[in-house]
Amino acid sequence: MESVANENLRPNAPSGLSNSRLLRSKIRLFDGALCVEADRFWGHPEFPAVYRTYLRHSYSIVRATVPLMRAAIESLKKPKFSGDIFTPPLIRYLEQHAEEETGHDEWILDDAEAIGMARDEVRDWRPGQNSSHIVGAQYYWIHHYHPISLLGYIAVMEGNPASTEFFEDVARRNNLPNAAISSFLYHSKIDPTHRDDLDRLLDSLPLGPNETELIGLSALRTVQYVTTTLREVNESCQGS
Repeated sequence: MESVANENLRPNAPSGLSNSRLLRSKIRLFDGALCVEADRFWGHPEFPAVYRTYLRHSYSIVRATVPLMRAAIESLKKPKFSGDIFTPPLIRYLEQHAEEETGHDEWILDDAEAIGMARDEVRDWRPGQNSSHIVGAQYYWIHHYHPISLLGYIAVMEGNPASTEFFEDVARRNNLPNAAISSFLYHSKIDPTHRDDLDRLLDSLPLGPNETELIGLSALRTVQYVTTTLREVNESCQGS
């Protein structure tokens, strides 16, 4: 995927295409495998079993959401970014979004507890390589390049929420209580607003080729690592 992704980072964008539409177009162009794995997950014949594995992976990633944004804020406050035109709007957005995302990792623990998993079992689970790559790549770009990269990550993680009816149907088909999917039910309601907030920010920023490339690279790397993680989840049970 790396060579293909790199070829797409400098597209000949149609005149007038907004920053948000360009980014969403890149994601859609390369998220085919992710969609396949997502469909495979939600329709898995052993869903209750793979869901337990999913919750461990999900918690290991989501617990880093607010710390990532805090790291980006602190990086933006360093002297090297004091005159950067992107610093003020990014700090405002990230401060607000960090507040909105606080506690969402606890929602995943609530789901785990609803299917009989101990909260400490999920907290203490050591994340796999791909889960750590999802987060670790962002720390690298935040500290060693530009925190604006985080916008690509957020675009992928919050960009395409399913409906509450979809998740309720999954729970019903698998004889799970809605309490076991509470985090998905919450996100199905709030992520469309978060997606729109991000799109408004992207469209308000005077992004140049370097910023567009970095945000796109961050998004496509996130797609790649999330796809591999979800494939690992799907293959965690025999009969997958």
